[in-house]
Amino acid sequence: MQAMVINQFGSAKALNLVERPQPEISATQVLVKVHAFSIDQLDLQLRTGQLITQIPAAFPLALGWDLAGTIVAVGSAVTDFLVDDAVLARLPLITPGAAAEYVAIEAKCLAYKPDNISFRQAAALPTAGLTAWQAIVTHLAVEKQQTVLINDFSTCAGQLATQLAVGIGAKVTAITADTTREPDFNLVTAATAAQQRYDALLDLTATPLSTELLRANGHYLATQTDFNLQPDGTELQHLVDLLSHDKLQLSLGRSLPFSELSLITAHRLLEAGHTQGKVVIEVIAD
Repeated sequence: MQAMVINQFGSAKALNLVERPQPEISATQVLVKVHAFSIDQLDLQLRTGQLITQIPAAFPLALGWDLAGTIVAVGSAVTDFLVDDAVLARLPLITPGAAAEYVAIEAKCLAYKPDNISFRQAAALPTAGLTAWQAIVTHLAVEKQQTVLINDFSTCAGQLATQLAVGIGAKVTAITADTTREPDFNLVTAATAAQQRYDALLDLTATPLSTELLRANGHYLATQTDFNLQPDGTELQHLVDLLSHDKLQLSLGRSLPFSELSLITAHRLLEAGHTQGKVVIEVIAD
């Protein structure tokens, strides 16, 4: 099978599409034939060596965490999934490898993909969606009528977190350069946001906001410093259900075919900030 790897840390030119053996599965895993995977900032960080303390540099090093596809083999202990099921998943941080034609995945990381969601959409959801869910629902435990500040709305995780908080019934303010007003929440600049105080503050940026923006007993979460996303098939299924019933909107960016040139292009676009929405690589076109 073909898979994207790096043999050293470096620029996008370090990406190589190579032939690798098809993975074997354990009793608790399934083998997924990948239809699409998405490119994330994590891929850039891994490629440039920024995750060296979390992921051992055992070259060749596989990339990719978010994928969608169909199951082609099921481990003996797996009871919830069958061959030919359409699924999506987020791989654990320490075991990337979604950027490939086949991936072995723990069944507990999987969610079913309904027919009204494309493989492109499914591949774009896991990291952004789980970041939003675990931040808003688990860590910040946002409640109805609370005031919530989200920084920043330009990211997929920020957009999904905003929608989740609005769905809970919170009064949401999101920071962005584009300050048009939305029906259910406010889009403001950082300067405008600083004029108020909030019950919860979610910071998705590398430059954290001041905790002085919090009210007494308010809750603060900076995903860049004190947050570790946990793959969770149950939570991912909740997100899929919301997306399939139009209760979440997911921003998709470029879609590119599975080739070395496409992978290099995707990394360069992401590095240059020339993308709006998730960049998806289609291994098998929808």
